Amino acid sequence: MNSATDILKDALLAFKPPEKLTLSQWASKFARLSLESSSEGGRWKSIPYQVGMMDAMTDPDIEQVTVMKSARVGYTKMLNHLIGYHVHQDPCNIMIVQPTLDDCNGYSKEEIAVMIRDTPCLRGLISEAKAKDGTNTLLSKQFPGGTLGLVGANSPRGFRRVSRRVVLFDEVDGYPSSAGSEGDPIKLGIKRTDFYWNRKIVAGSTPTDKDFSAVEKLWNHSDKRFYFCPCPDCGHKQVLKFENFRWTDDDPETTRYACESCGVLIPHEKKRWMVERGEWRKTAEGNGRHAGFHIWAAYSYSPNASWPKLIEEWLSCQGDIEQVKTYKNTVQGELFSDEFERKVGASSLMQRAAKETYKKGIPPKEVLFLVAGIDTQDDRLSLSVWGVGRPKESDSHNRPEQLYLIDRIVLYGNPGRMDVWNQLDDVLMNAYKNEDGIELKIQAAAIDSGGHFTAEVYSWARDRVALGVMPIKGVDRLKGDVMLGKPTKVETGARGRVLKNSVRLYSLGVNKIKTYLHRRLRDAEPGDGYLHFYPTITEDYFEELTAEKEVRKYKAGRIHERVWVKKSGARNEAWDELIYAYSCVLKIYQTHNRRSMWDNYAKKLLNPTNSSDKKTLNSKHASSKQANFVNQW
Repeated sequence: MNSATDILKDALLAFKPPEKLTLSQWASKFARLSLESSSEGGRWKSIPYQVGMMDAMTDPDIEQVTVMKSARVGYTKMLNHLIGYHVHQDPCNIMIVQPTLDDCNGYSKEEIAVMIRDTPCLRGLISEAKAKDGTNTLLSKQFPGGTLGLVGANSPRGFRRVSRRVVLFDEVDGYPSSAGSEGDPIKLGIKRTDFYWNRKIVAGSTPTDKDFSAVEKLWNHSDKRFYFCPCPDCGHKQVLKFENFRWTDDDPETTRYACESCGVLIPHEKKRWMVERGEWRKTAEGNGRHAGFHIWAAYSYSPNASWPKLIEEWLSCQGDIEQVKTYKNTVQGELFSDEFERKVGASSLMQRAAKETYKKGIPPKEVLFLVAGIDTQDDRLSLSVWGVGRPKESDSHNRPEQLYLIDRIVLYGNPGRMDVWNQLDDVLMNAYKNEDGIELKIQAAAIDSGGHFTAEVYSWARDRVALGVMPIKGVDRLKGDVMLGKPTKVETGARGRVLKNSVRLYSLGVNKIKTYLHRRLRDAEPGDGYLHFYPTITEDYFEELTAEKEVRKYKAGRIHERVWVKKSGARNEAWDELIYAYSCVLKIYQTHNRRSMWDNYAKKLLNPTNSSDKKTLNSKHASSKQANFVNQW
């Protein structure tokens, strides 16, 4: 029979706090792998390079961790373990941010749910999604002492209200540049941690293109740690680099690694020996609280990441620039920089513009009508006026038009006040005389409605819609993968009913139209589809025009989709204005017979409509004496 002392000891043990463990220790002791999400099930065994990365995630002296990585290095599993660690060992409010809400749902089902099911110490701490008590769903989970929220980087609502001590960012290079109109999703997520002295911010991603990569920006502020492995022959510790691999006659089976010190050729069979004796080393000072890790497939124990396999993949990429990009990103974990892409850089476009002979504000005789794209900012409106010229080929209805930048104007002022809108009316009503002295007026103008001044844009555009003003809102992709969608009434009354006089909003498939126009920017020789720029335009304009780039978003090491991202800290108004202006061209194509429209516009140019036939704007932003800036829409 147990004594009173024994009973007391047992009771005290029940209240004993859990053993304080690092993340790698916790994972080795408690973590289990599920067959649904892993090639092998059973107890977790850390690869040596994973130990340093995981322990940094729970190190109280480290506030932020950035991982720039390839596929096949176990980053997702490390995030899973970190969540499990906090649920079991250190409860707190956690947020994990995935590129989209769909990614959140997939991660919740395929990773979190099976981890909870197959990890004994987590069972019962988090109930299954859609439990009767309603406390746990796919995107929101509660456990004793904390919560877990899953947020899509494309959903601004998920970043509001709730403070989080731990914020985890997965595949940040797949994030949109802004969560709706609220701004950078990474900054929004970090902002949720402001109230915690012991906060933890972890971000990781397969990188994409240089200067356009979100993980690159984070990595550049870290202490930039690399994993150094010893040479089996001379003992010299070094970072494994792709350029040090050697093989013979395009035969991947001959692959060896050349020691950078003694030159000995090391076979793949020695890789485990090297990795087991490796160590992380800082290569930058940083701020002392931001640990950065770079790791790639050459270190991985995966059978598909053997050195001969990696070289076999490399050899299969040759001759295909897209496959080379993917290899650099997903296998080497490196940023990609392509000389070809520099052909559409600011300096190269400046050189192109210098060859043009027409002047700012004077359309060349090839221009048959004008369109404008208007961008809204917090302290200004900016617009680009573009001239449209007919294709030169005989089948002009199937050929792209030529575009000429005619004018770039910035109107400073608060878009929340009437003054700047009156200025905009004056600009749009201005007639441009071409090289032959013939007046051209702006036929259509598209304005962005997705910023902070949606109501003001609607108010200004309402009385001008029928006259050619198009309020637009960009979406990633439209049904049918078209560039310009049909207009819809968007304003509602007090009861939620659509107003009869509602402004008609046009949706713009921005991924499609950006890809299309970017390809046209690459055209180096004048001809159909060419974009012309007057020679006095400044380099700042071209910096804005080339501020975005199409990058690849990866999932499971494969290209999942392509998204457009903005270069960190760059302005992109000129690029947006071109896109908006081209939406006007698309609208005109929708309302005209393309087989006859070019001849009709040429005739109208030679026989302009009498000014007495022009309508007058009826707007609180324009006086009744002002003439309509849209001619013969």
